[in-house]
Amino acid sequence: MVIFKHLKATCFLAAASTVLLATGCSSTETDTAHSQAEITETTRLMHTQEASGARAECTLYADQFDGPTLSTLGTNSLDLMLADSHTCNPLVIYMAVPEDQYAQDRRLAIGRYLEDRGGLKAEQIEFRSGPNPDTFHAVDTQLGYYPKTDTAMDSTSGSSSASGSSSSSSASH
Repeated sequence: MVIFKHLKATCFLAAASTVLLATGCSSTETDTAHSQAEITETTRLMHTQEASGARAECTLYADQFDGPTLSTLGTNSLDLMLADSHTCNPLVIYMAVPEDQYAQDRRLAIGRYLEDRGGLKAEQIEFRSGPNPDTFHAVDTQLGYYPKTDTAMDSTSGSSSASGSSSSSSASH
């Protein structure tokens, strides 16, 4: 009788495992196909935002150069700037690097790279020293928007939203 109970329990577990495994496989195949489409869309959106950010900043720093030549980090930054769909003429490149004996060679390396990769002409490229001043913003304005980034507030009552904005205004003082 005890053996029969163990056999019955084992058969039940085996059947349940088979059903769960079969159900899991079909669900996984559907999830995988859905995930691939999602990853592709997410990756495309991420690349678009990276390109837009690189173009908006348009600043090259010392670590983007190996002496007078561009490093792979520098070429990657320039590729992102070129990938942005917005037009600008001229393309202004800010150089937050010291003015040393390599300064002119760095500008030439950037110009050659942009001509080869982006099809730009020399008159379509402008260089300025220092970081892009348009990227500097006061932090208090940005902190005012912080409560709006919390999606948990969307599902709560309006009183939570009001208290969230008052706490951020006291944090910005």
